[in-house]
Amino acid sequence: MIASFFIFYITVTLFAIILLGIYGLVTRSNLIKKIIMLNIMGDGINMLLILIGYRFVFPVFPPIYEKHVTFEEFLARAVDPIPQAFVLTAVVIGMAMNILLISYAIQFYRLHGTVDARDIAEIMGGESK
Repeated sequence: MIASFFIFYITVTLFAIILLGIYGLVTRSNLIKKIIMLNIMGDGINMLLILIGYRFVFPVFPPIYEKHVTFEEFLARAVDPIPQAFVLTAVVIGMAMNILLISYAIQFYRLHGTVDARDIAEIMGGESK
């Protein structure tokens, strides 16, 4: 009963973090703040994927089979390695994406003196309000 409450609480908190990242992406016009919100959203999604692959039993086994454990007990208690692999890949891709986005923002600031998305749209020939 208590464990299911904590699982629910953690899941709701992670969805709130993801929604906070989406809200920041939509409402902020500063590119640096958008990059930060994209990081927050990505971290929330990564934590949610780890939560999906976790087994809530004690003791939890790593996803490496050992001979002294029966195969049925191993299947019941082992953590799913697929979400861990997805998260590891997402962290590496996210780091590369952050480096690229920050270098674009720095270069645009050097050339045009602003990192505001509305000013960037005006400079690039888009519509302005």
